[in-house]
Formats: sequence, structure tokens, C-alpha cells
Amino acid sequence: MATARKGPKTETGRPVLEWVMAGLGLVLTLAALALVLRDASSRPSPPSLEVRLVEARPMGDQWVAEVEVTNRGDATAASVEVEGGQAPDVASATLDYAPGHGRERLSLVFEARPGPDTPFRIRGWSEP
Repeated sequence: MATARKGPKTETGRPVLEWVMAGLGLVLTLAALALVLRDASSRPSPPSLEVRLVEARPMGDQWVAEVEVTNRGDATAASVEVEGGQAPDVASATLDYAPGHGRERLSLVFEARPGPDTPFRIRGWSEP
């Protein structure tokens, strides 16, 4: 009959692997606790919104400008109003939300082709 092979043991009679796994569990628990405490004690930065032209494509006799709104802040911005162009060819749209450290796209329609010099602006937003 074969005997069961057992791994090395410490002086207390516990297997070494058991102590290693307990130590790993302790390290992971402390790391998770540290992250939760850090997030609980820090204040999220407010929304920091930027808008840029991604591409312009024709649509019949008009042009569609695909723009990207980037939020570099921690907090989410809701009802983000984006405007682009110069008078008299101005277009605007509202983005439902821009998550913290996220990117969202929307489309604006113009009479003339928008180019790299076409101004795009964030007109306002609200807190969700």
C-alpha cells in the first residue's frame, strides 16, 4: 500500500504551503483595504471636458462632423452641450453624459465642410 506523501512542515506542524497561502491572503486583504481607504479619503476632481474634431464626411449637400468629447476629470458630467462652427454656420448637440476619464462621440451637421480650424466648444453641463 502506498503512503500519502506530505509536503514539508514547519516547527508547529503546519504545512509550509498553508503559511504561504495565508500570507498571500493577508497581503491581498491589506492591499484592498488600502485602496478602499484611499478612495474614501480623496475628493474626486471635477469634470474637465475637451472636444476635438475626429472626422468630417459628406451627407447629401451637408457635412457631418464627428467630434469626440474627453473628460479628464474624475466626476461624470451630464447633459454636456457641445457647439461648433462660426456664424452663420453653427451646430450644437447635447451629449447625455461624459463619464470620468472617458470619451464619447457625437455628430454635428454643417452646411460647409468643417476643417481643423473650425472651433468646437463645450457650452455647459450638469452634475448627474
